[in-house]
Amino acid sequence: MWIRKGEKFNKGKTIRNAEKTLKATFYGGVAFPCYWPNFGTDVFSAYMGAGMEFLPIFPPVITGPAAIEEGVNPVSWAKWNNPILKDYSDLSIIQVKEDNIYWQKTKEFVSSALERSQGNYIVGSTDIHPSMDSLVVLRGSPQQLCLDLVDNPEGVKKTIKLLWEAWLKVYEESYYNIVVKRQEGTSAWINLWAPGKFYPVENDLSVMISPSMYEEFFLEELVNEINYLDYSIYHLDGPDALPHLDMILEISRLNAVQWVPGAAENKEGVAKWIPIYRKIQAKQKAIIVYCRPQEVNLVLENLAPEGLMISISCSSEKQAEELLSEKGWIG
Repeated sequence: MWIRKGEKFNKGKTIRNAEKTLKATFYGGVAFPCYWPNFGTDVFSAYMGAGMEFLPIFPPVITGPAAIEEGVNPVSWAKWNNPILKDYSDLSIIQVKEDNIYWQKTKEFVSSALERSQGNYIVGSTDIHPSMDSLVVLRGSPQQLCLDLVDNPEGVKKTIKLLWEAWLKVYEESYYNIVVKRQEGTSAWINLWAPGKFYPVENDLSVMISPSMYEEFFLEELVNEINYLDYSIYHLDGPDALPHLDMILEISRLNAVQWVPGAAENKEGVAKWIPIYRKIQAKQKAIIVYCRPQEVNLVLENLAPEGLMISISCSSEKQAEELLSEKGWIG
């Protein structure tokens, strides 16, 4: 079911559902319970007026922000082929609209969750896709933005600078300034915690552009994000993003890399990507390795322990405890 215009976001019901899930989940090793208000990856663009559509997923994802009928939570997508930035002659829309429903609800969900959490779970930031990923939405399609990089490079660069300023406002006013005095540290959609300002940085459009274009249009804004944050991890998504890895690894203040090979590649398991992980570790960047329980020994035998986090989902609490005990990770 698509969300209807004017339908209210039920933060109380959504957060209560999330708390039930958090309470029913076993967290082993360094895992911890975290709630983050998930309005979908395109919500940053929605703050500026981009249209959003909501589609329910089954089974429901409890961390969604809008409780559609019967508590089914949605995934959101931008309305493609509906550019609100028609061209680059007027960039006045590149700002967060204070009366925007998504902007208001983001702040409300964070504040409400903090009041309820009482230290029982960490409250993280919503998913903020800035810069080129946002501009893709504002221009209506990735294909259009790719043409813009050639046809109007200066317009794109000016817009990226404005989007960076908007990102700062979003991170500070909808999250950090709310949590800093009421919770120790920060988190986000990647289930990590840091004692200062933390957020995953990324550029999903990078799969469609060359390294030289990445450097020309995006690198400066990426470095600005990383320099602003106290702790950062780069979300490297899919094999087509790998050509940019060398450039990313040269950013001195970047702390870590999250390599996600994508659903099509996951069947082959972690062994295929050991050289990628070793390359990242050689540059003294921390890594998250997502693997199956039976692959843990392979990871431990082939990667350095320094800065290594292994993320595993087990089928039961018993399986998780046995794995932790076997590796000496619990007494």
